[in-house]
Amino acid sequence: MMKKAFYPLLLLLLAASFTACGGDEWHPAEEQIPTPAPTPDPTPSTPDEGKTKDPTFTPLHVEGRYFVDENGVRHNLHGFAQTYSPWFNEQGKRWNNYDVNACLKYNQGLIDKILEQGWKMDFVRMHMDPYWSNTPGVQTTGENDISAFDFERFKRYLDEVFIPMAEYAIGRGLYVVMRPPGVCPERISIGGPYHQYLKRVWTYVAQHPKLCNNGYVMFELANEPIQICNASGTALDNWNGAAFDERGKLITDFMQEIVDAMRRHCDNILLVPGLHYQMLYRTFEKYPVRGSNIGYAVHCYPGWYNSGYDREVEVVYDKFKAGWDNEIMPIGRKAPIVVTEMDWAPEVYGKSWGKAITGTAGAGGFGANFMRVADESQNISWLLFTSPELLAQYDDALPDGKTFLTDPEACPRPVYRKYKYYATPEYHALVNKAE
Repeated sequence: MMKKAFYPLLLLLLAASFTACGGDEWHPAEEQIPTPAPTPDPTPSTPDEGKTKDPTFTPLHVEGRYFVDENGVRHNLHGFAQTYSPWFNEQGKRWNNYDVNACLKYNQGLIDKILEQGWKMDFVRMHMDPYWSNTPGVQTTGENDISAFDFERFKRYLDEVFIPMAEYAIGRGLYVVMRPPGVCPERISIGGPYHQYLKRVWTYVAQHPKLCNNGYVMFELANEPIQICNASGTALDNWNGAAFDERGKLITDFMQEIVDAMRRHCDNILLVPGLHYQMLYRTFEKYPVRGSNIGYAVHCYPGWYNSGYDREVEVVYDKFKAGWDNEIMPIGRKAPIVVTEMDWAPEVYGKSWGKAITGTAGAGGFGANFMRVADESQNISWLLFTSPELLAQYDDALPDGKTFLTDPEACPRPVYRKYKYYATPEYHALVNKAE
C-alpha cells in the first residue's frame, strides 16, 4: 500500500525499461514448506449461528467470467479494504507494540461501524501487513523490502491476527480477499527472491485448515508488480511488439508457478495481478493463467486507462471506456475481474490516492464514469479504497457540503448510494441475465 506515481497515460514508458534486474539480498532457504498444525476446528468460518443467515451468502466459485454461489447465482462484489498495522490504523493513535487484542478490537469494531452506518458491503480486502511478519527493529527500505521477513512470525500472526479477522468478517456476511505482506519490488523475475518469497508464503497459507478450500476466502497473489525481467536480466516494459509479448508470457509463467504450488493444497479462488501497478492485462488473453477458480485483480485510479490527466474534471467517458476495453476486457470477457484499489476526490481534501471529481457518467469526471464502465462490463467487482475509519464516520443523512464525506464530487457519497443500488433485487437480476 505504498504511494505510487499515477501514470496518467497508458502509453507512458518507464525510463528504466531496460535496466538490469536488481533484487533483495534475502534468499529463502531450500526447504520443504511446513504443513500448518491442525486446529481444533478446521471448518471454514460461517456467519454467526445466532443471526439469520442470508441464503445468498454461500461459498463462491468461478464459472466462466462470473463468481457463482452454491445456488447457481452470479455475484459482483462491492466492498472496502483494511490494513492491520498501527500506521494504517490512524497513524498509531489506536494501538501499537504488537498488541494483538487491541488490533483485533479496533479493526473488528470498524467492520461493525461501517455496516451499522448502512454501507451495503459484501467483501473486504485484507492486507497481511509486514508489520507483523518483519523482525522487530530491523530497518528496511519500505514495504517492497523483504530482507526483514521472518517466516515464523508470519505463521504466528496468520493464526493470531489475519485468520481471526477473516473469520470475523465472514461472520458479518463479508467475503474476504487476502493479499500478501507488503508490495512488489520494482523488478521481479521468475525464480528470483521475491518469487520464492511469494511461493513460500502462499504455499503455507494454501495448506492452512481454516483457509484451504474455504469458498468465502480468495487470495490476491501479489500487490502491484511493476516490471518483470527475462532470463538475461533485462526488464521488459515495452508496450507493444515482441518484447511486449515476451513480457506477457513471463508474467503469466511467474503467476502460474504460484498457482500451481497452491493448487497442490487448495482450490480457493485466486486473483492474478497484472504488471505496471496492476494496470496491464492484454497479454492474459493470449497467455491466460491455467486452472479453475481464477480471476484477475485490477487497480484503477484517475489518469489510468486513458481516463485523462485530470485532477478536477477532464476525464472523458469515451476515451476511458476505450482504454478499459483495450486493456482489461480481453481477459475480462473470460474471467471475473476484481478492482482491489480505486478511489477519487478533489485534491483539496487530502483523503484519497486518486485526485479527481465524480463528474457525470458519459461526460467529464472520473468517479461516475468508472462506475458506468464497471456496470457496462457486467462482471466487475470493486471496492472503495478509502480508509475504513472514514467510512465508519459516513452519515448519508447529512446535507451535501464541502467536506470529504459530504461532497458529492468525492467518492464516499456517490459510492455509498451506488452500493445501495447494487444490493437491490433489480441489480442482481441484471447480473444474472447478462451475457
